[in-house]
Amino acid sequence: MGVDIHGVIECRPRGERNPPWHVTLELHEVRHGRGDRLSWDCLFGYPSAEDIVPLFGQRGLPADATSDLRSAAEDPTAGHSHSYATWAELAAVDWDEPCMEDGRPARLHLERLRRRADGTLEPDGFVWPPAGLQDAAADLLGADCEDHWNWPEGAEVELDEYVYRRVVFTRRRLVFEDSRKWEPVFSAMRALAGSHGEDNVRLIVYFC
Repeated sequence: MGVDIHGVIECRPRGERNPPWHVTLELHEVRHGRGDRLSWDCLFGYPSAEDIVPLFGQRGLPADATSDLRSAAEDPTAGHSHSYATWAELAAVDWDEPCMEDGRPARLHLERLRRRADGTLEPDGFVWPPAGLQDAAADLLGADCEDHWNWPEGAEVELDEYVYRRVVFTRRRLVFEDSRKWEPVFSAMRALAGSHGEDNVRLIVYFC
C-alpha cells in the first residue's frame, strides 16, 4: 500500500490555565484519498524529491501531546516523521508564496493539461516528464530548452493529447489542487477555532 499520512485534530478549552489537549477528530474522518506527497512535503517536510521549503517540517510531537500519542510515537513501526501546526499558524500562511528553494521551477514535475475536443485545456495535475517531451521541447524552443526547467515563462509544449508547462509551485497549488484532501481538514479546524480559539486547535500528523 505504501506510506500514507495519519493524524488527529486536537482542541483544548479556551480560557483555562494549562488546559489539557483532547483528540477531537481523526485525520481520516475529514481527509479523503491517498498519496499526495507534494502537499506532505510542502506542509510537513515529508520528502517528495523536489526542493520544497516546508512550512512545519518534521517538528516532532508537541511537548504537551496526549499520553496516547507519546506512547505510540515510541514505536517507529506505528508512525514516524511527526509534525504539527496550530490553526493560528495555518491561518497566517501566505498560500500564494512560491515554496521551492529560491523560487525556481520544479525539476521533476510539470503541469499537465488535457486538450478537450473543443480545443480548450483542462488541468490534469502535476506529472514527471514523459518520454519524448525533451525532443518535442528542443524542436519547438531550441536545444537550450530541452530540459523543462529552462523553458521560458509561459512556454507550452504539446505532446499527444496533452500540453505541458513548467511549474513554479506555490503552497496553494500543492495543498489545494485536490480539494478532497486538505480543504475539509482546514474547514473543520476553522470551525473548531471559532469555538476554542485559534491557538487551541492543532493538527498533529505522522506517516506510516
